[in-house]
Amino acid sequence: MTILHLRYRWLCAIATAILTVAPLDVRADESRTGHEPWYLLASEEDREQAQQLFEQAVEKHGLLKRGEAKDLYEQALALWDNPDIRWNLALLLVDLGEYLAAHEQLEGTVRWGGALGRGRLREVQDKMRLLESQNLARIEALIDQPEANVRLDGKPWFQGAGPRSKLVTPGTHWGGAARPGYTTADASMDVAPGRRYRVTLRMVADQPIQTRRWVAWVPWSVLASGIAVAAVGAGLERQAFVHRDAAARRLALDCSAQQCSPPRLPDIDRARLDSRLAIGAFAAGGTVVMAGLVLTWLNQPSLRRPEVPRSTFEVLPTLSPGRAGISARTRF
Repeated sequence: MTILHLRYRWLCAIATAILTVAPLDVRADESRTGHEPWYLLASEEDREQAQQLFEQAVEKHGLLKRGEAKDLYEQALALWDNPDIRWNLALLLVDLGEYLAAHEQLEGTVRWGGALGRGRLREVQDKMRLLESQNLARIEALIDQPEANVRLDGKPWFQGAGPRSKLVTPGTHWGGAARPGYTTADASMDVAPGRRYRVTLRMVADQPIQTRRWVAWVPWSVLASGIAVAAVGAGLERQAFVHRDAAARRLALDCSAQQCSPPRLPDIDRARLDSRLAIGAFAAGGTVVMAGLVLTWLNQPSLRRPEVPRSTFEVLPTLSPGRAGISARTRF
């Protein structure tokens, strides 16, 4: 038998001796009176059964049979929510590398505050800080939609507006938020131990947006311009008819005989000029009208989905003894 095994057997014997003469506790530096608040949580029968399981767990723990010890600790804890059981289970979970589960057990222990005793309370708090600085990371989520369902790594986290924070193990994590009628927001992040991160999940109403190629008045103004030019052409053509009629009346007065050599009439020249200008105006106006009609057709409204806003992922400053961090931001 190795020296390590002998040491654990000796510790196990001490713990068992303590449990036989005092309320449940594996350490000799914290005595229990039996009047602590957690003694009201279970019947005497359940406490006795939990103590037996605890003694077996301590023995298995001392023999490095961690799997069996964990099961026994959990069975004892199911019978009696005792902070000393949680403390031993937390230490075992640290040995197994289950740091997040260990921190949860310590949270359940520290909630008793001063009833634990100053020494144990300080020890639990120090252990929690150590796990947070060396083995765990913290993610904080921000969202402005009060009815959004926020998930972390595919599991429900919370509902409503943030911020909320959560301890996680180092590695890659996925955060997302969903709400009926809104776009889904999501972000992935790689977290390192001892760091704090903030992810801002942004959502917008998932309603089709009506868009056009140009401002609505642009094609209509082109069409109106073409119609206006064509109207000018119509006016010029009318003037041409007026001048032709005037020239015809002049000829009727000057040429009463059968043969007549009509003089050069200004009205005829003006009628010809107006007619040419009218034709040009009709051609230009018609071209502009056609262009306006094409632009109007091309500018018909179309529906598109709203653009999903980017979520931001920030590394927050960390300040701890002998360590300082800076803030960085990443967009997804």
